[in-house]
Amino acid sequence: MITKRSLQNLNALMMLLAVDKYRSKRKVAENINTSIDTINKYLRNLEQNLGVQLLVNSTNGCKLTVRAKSMVEKLQSVTDILDQIYTQRPENNKCRGEVSICVPLIGGIDFFSDKLGSFFEEYPDVKITSLTSVESPKYEETGADLAIVLDFDEKSKHYSLISSKAIEVGLAASKKYLQKYGEPKNMDDLLENHRIACQVGKIGISREWKEVLSKARHYSLASNSIYTVSEAVKKGLVVGVMPRKAINDNLVWFDYLNFNCKLNLCLIANNNTKNLPRVKAVSAYYQNLINNI
Repeated sequence: MITKRSLQNLNALMMLLAVDKYRSKRKVAENINTSIDTINKYLRNLEQNLGVQLLVNSTNGCKLTVRAKSMVEKLQSVTDILDQIYTQRPENNKCRGEVSICVPLIGGIDFFSDKLGSFFEEYPDVKITSLTSVESPKYEETGADLAIVLDFDEKSKHYSLISSKAIEVGLAASKKYLQKYGEPKNMDDLLENHRIACQVGKIGISREWKEVLSKARHYSLASNSIYTVSEAVKKGLVVGVMPRKAINDNLVWFDYLNFNCKLNLCLIANNNTKNLPRVKAVSAYYQNLINNI
């Protein structure tokens, strides 16, 4: 039986899921248009109802306890069900044909989600052709229906911006690397005593960080493919500059080093095809994917 208490707890659990994603109550408050006090009230009541501690506050933001992490994992199935309900519309059976999309190879951000299976169940007659490039894709040359890009000129006559999101970039290392080389105490320690990897090219990082990087004693790896950098980090070879995502591949992020950088991820659509049902359906899928990064 649904009670007022269970509804309040459900609200609190969804807030907990958001805190785990954003690692900040302030960011959650901004995204759901409420106050931090309201979030604190809901989470405090949930802790009292369950009799467990859910959050640990630190100088680096909010972190979930082990018990809270297990709850969040179970909550993911609830969000999956909601996604399926939102897409169950009468126009689904009108969608058929091919949709082409250009995507960049950005390590740490997965544009080939396991939720694509649910999409194909909803739209069995839609075929997605994914055109991948190391750099931000040259969508004008392909004439693709959709593209995910890092630099978009809104004056374009052929494409329109559907949505955009600033993706946080951070410094990270694998647990294997930390076991062998230890954790950097501060930025000076990182630059002096640790091996660093970074991407070069259009998907590279800010000018300020490049100036800092020029002081590094062991700038060990540079590549125009963030996938190469990502693999080197995961294998425990280097500390890397990488895009964050909801699932962090068991990496340790060095938030205390105060490294701040963002990539502006844009979803754009071809003006000639953007209103076709099949293109709108694929566009909605990728828009939801980007929003949940």
